[in-house]
Amino acid sequence: MKKLFSSIVFWQCFAAILALCMVTVPLAGHYYLVDKGPSWHGLDVSWDMTLNYALIKHWVWGKDIICTYGPLAFLSTRTGWGISRWAFLLFDGFLVVNFYFIFIDFLKNNADKFLAVAILICTMLAVNQYFGVDLSWVLLFFIIYWMIKTFYDQRPLFIAILILFTILAFYVKMNTGLIAMLFLCAHFVNLFICKKITLAKLLIYCVGFAVTIIVSAVLLHVSIISYVYGSLETIKGYNDIMYLDEYHPHLQHNLYILFLLMLLWFLYILWWQIREKKYNLTLYTIACMLFIFLLQKQSVLRNDVQHLHEFFWFAPLILLCGVAGNENKKPHLKYTLVMILFALFFVAEERTIDVSFNRRVNGPAAYIKDFRQYNSFTYMNQQDKRFIPQRVLNLIGNKTVDVFPWDSEYALENKLNYSPRPDFQSYAAYTTALENVNYNYYVKKAPEILIYNYDAIDNRYPFNEESLVNLFILNNYSLVDTFTSNERLRVILQRNSKTTPLQFSAIKKEKFSLKDTLVTDRINFIKLDIQYNLTGKIKAMLNKPSHVQISYMREDGQWFTYKTSVELLKCGVFVGAFITNDNDYLSVLTGKPVPAIKKIKVEVNNKAFSKEGWIEASYVNYQPDTSLLSRPAHL
Repeated sequence: MKKLFSSIVFWQCFAAILALCMVTVPLAGHYYLVDKGPSWHGLDVSWDMTLNYALIKHWVWGKDIICTYGPLAFLSTRTGWGISRWAFLLFDGFLVVNFYFIFIDFLKNNADKFLAVAILICTMLAVNQYFGVDLSWVLLFFIIYWMIKTFYDQRPLFIAILILFTILAFYVKMNTGLIAMLFLCAHFVNLFICKKITLAKLLIYCVGFAVTIIVSAVLLHVSIISYVYGSLETIKGYNDIMYLDEYHPHLQHNLYILFLLMLLWFLYILWWQIREKKYNLTLYTIACMLFIFLLQKQSVLRNDVQHLHEFFWFAPLILLCGVAGNENKKPHLKYTLVMILFALFFVAEERTIDVSFNRRVNGPAAYIKDFRQYNSFTYMNQQDKRFIPQRVLNLIGNKTVDVFPWDSEYALENKLNYSPRPDFQSYAAYTTALENVNYNYYVKKAPEILIYNYDAIDNRYPFNEESLVNLFILNNYSLVDTFTSNERLRVILQRNSKTTPLQFSAIKKEKFSLKDTLVTDRINFIKLDIQYNLTGKIKAMLNKPSHVQISYMREDGQWFTYKTSVELLKCGVFVGAFITNDNDYLSVLTGKPVPAIKKIKVEVNNKAFSKEGWIEASYVNYQPDTSLLSRPAHL
């Protein structure tokens, strides 16, 4: 038995079995649309399917579509519409092979095989079997591992794998890919400084990487600069507005405990490297620290149960890299095992250890079954869940269509000529640059038909989601029909034969105190520029931003408060009418009177913001359609 455990073949087989069990299951997701309940139930499905639709239609990423996810997003969303099963098999097989490399290295580099095996098994049980949108973290983990691997062994194959992972990360999700690119460049420079590669090789690697990015961008229809710029704008706005007010103290407190334990662990490794004057290894420890920091920030920012669990699922992976970076004087494995067991304890609250074990063991067989049945998967067979009356379908015909605020499934399931604004879901156009991209798209080539629903998420004021586009719609579209679907009113708007851009008349631009109540007489559009102070900036960077709300006083003196953000206030706030529901929106469309907004005020934590901001007030002329006031049909 002792001879067996000392056999390299035995450990290679063991590592191979563990790696096979890491295959993601199911192979592809099959979304079932719901037709009841809040409209946000259709948000994620439409987002996933639109990404695949963009790939099928060869849209240009960064111009025709703006999203942090790129043309290889299907590898993360696992949406199989339009994707060959062989693409999934090739990618998943590549991940399994790389898990094998990690597992066998971990076993080889640690003398205490019992503890090493325990760590690998516990990690396998902790990691969620379905990577899904968390694939970006798995890719970043592999990138850090291959950076460490190629620090010691610069074989061309290993360098090529590292570059390939970086490219995959970039085209799956740009923000992760950009971090990976920074890591890669720093790694190559570090290798050169350490004299592990020559200047010639450094240039070859850098040029080879750049050429591969450019060629793949052409093949995948990506405008690199626009793709990066649009994604960075999305990231900038996300941090300020996409937090949830949910409170899960049990998970949150223990997430912070695990995060601090892991942070202290890597700080200890960093201290050891500096003490031993192994400065060239500090880059990789810092990369591991950044990994867990970004993962915890994503978890606590959104702050729902799903995102909080993601930290416990995927943070343990990086411990395998952290231990691998200390040559022969590695810290004791027992501390690593304690941290992974801590994570596994909270994973077991969501799925028990026996369930995790059974899923892992049966994973390869389930994957093969999914692969064989893949051709039977259908994605576009739920038209009844996104019902549009036949009279409306006849009206639309082959005209270009956009859907507000986000449910593109109305266009996709009914096989309409979907031609949306680049940032195709209103809730995500939360910076001035993103709003202007959508507005300019409408000015130049506004879709002929809009399927419109007046709604927003997270208690945000719907009309201020894409305020410029909403005003453009009032000025250039006519109401032609309405119908009820999924328990909500859907408004059909048709573009006028001639469209005109919005015309703003500046009224004033001045400073205001954040404690002021602002009167809205003789104006209908306001841009507010408020700034975090140093305390607010640190809080927003390290954890999540201080909340920002906007309150409207209706003409009857009643106040209404909505969630907003620094960036949304910069985009502009429409104060020409108070529109709270579908009936109010229809009234505005048809020129009927609606309640006026008399005052507004911004509500913030004064400790996190500068005391004063800038207000830019203006008046915009918009001409709602009044031609249908006497027409009874379906309105």
